[in-house]
Amino acid sequence: MPSSTQTARTPLARQIAEDLRRRIVAGEFSPGSRLPSEAELCEHYRVSRVTVRTAAKSLESQGLVDIRHGSGMFVVDFGGQIRSGLQELRSITETIEELGLNAKVRRVSLTRRQADENERAHLDVNDDDEIVAVHREILADDEVVAVSIDAIPARLVPASEDASLGNGSVFAVLDRIGLTPVRALAEIHAVRGSDVPIAEDHVADELLILLDQVHYDRSGDPVAYSKTYFVEGRFQFVILRTR
Repeated sequence: MPSSTQTARTPLARQIAEDLRRRIVAGEFSPGSRLPSEAELCEHYRVSRVTVRTAAKSLESQGLVDIRHGSGMFVVDFGGQIRSGLQELRSITETIEELGLNAKVRRVSLTRRQADENERAHLDVNDDDEIVAVHREILADDEVVAVSIDAIPARLVPASEDASLGNGSVFAVLDRIGLTPVRALAEIHAVRGSDVPIAEDHVADELLILLDQVHYDRSGDPVAYSKTYFVEGRFQFVILRTR
């Protein structure tokens, strides 16, 4: 069962999906194998069938299981790539570590400056308002898999957080200061590393998948604007399409 330290605000179905995800990527269930039945999962987690079905749909949307009606859930062979559901809003480093890889974040820079026109539009801030801009590299086993620029309204981030912000998960810092993102609106673009001004030499020749997204808190207020460039072939996104 998920750890008792998980917050009460996390839906039960999501807790179960996260627990099953950890068990799958840890190798408890091998590719092609059948997961416990719906009834067995209900008994194990002491929840209703509706909750188990919701968790199962989440795993299916992440590309981790194949639901075969009448037969059960089967683990998909996702190889060695880092995989995440495109609709998921979760920490990149958490996803990397779940696959048994060593996640590392290298902060390139952190500045407090006036927001540019694009940032003002996405974050709903005034012309004179400042933002905290964090430039990071995310690595898996010492290989860069993503480069990210995160912009947060400076009035929301105490200066005391500058030392830690960007040296790990940005989500972890946002959670700590009460700015937990619960949804994001994202645009997706394919770009060449050579066309991205912030891209370092080691990704300059790579094809990158850009997630250009605004993160919102529970009140619907924008708390962060991120441009994250994922290296194609090192980080795989999946999306479930049904008919």
